[in-house]
Amino acid sequence: MGRLSEEKKKRLLCMYFEEELEPEEIAARMGLSGRTVTGVLSDRKLLEPYRRRSEAAKLRAQICVNESAEEAARKQAELMRGEETSVGQRAAMDILDRAGVRVPKEEKKDIRITFAAGMPKLGMPKRSGEKE
Repeated sequence: MGRLSEEKKKRLLCMYFEEELEPEEIAARMGLSGRTVTGVLSDRKLLEPYRRRSEAAKLRAQICVNESAEEAARKQAELMRGEETSVGQRAAMDILDRAGVRVPKEEKKDIRITFAAGMPKLGMPKRSGEKE
């Protein structure tokens, strides 16, 4: 990896990240060994600018989703008042989900009933014509 110029390393990274070529294809095109290509692709210092760009792109996407969440919530409420479901409703639900807005699920809790006058008789009521 030390014998590769900085320009060749940049070209290799460009081929991998921007042209989306596989390491084997990069090695063949540049006349390098697979080990050299793998070495460059695992150099954290060289990968840092790509990582930062990737993180920035994720943040921009999250901002976009968050900005559209309010509009999606309004659309969802409007569609829920109607009778039919639609692609728009599913899209609005997806946007809200990606923005982290979730409808709370019903929690299952035990119900405890207390009778003030004691326990009632248990059992099924008698059929008409049966003796008690």
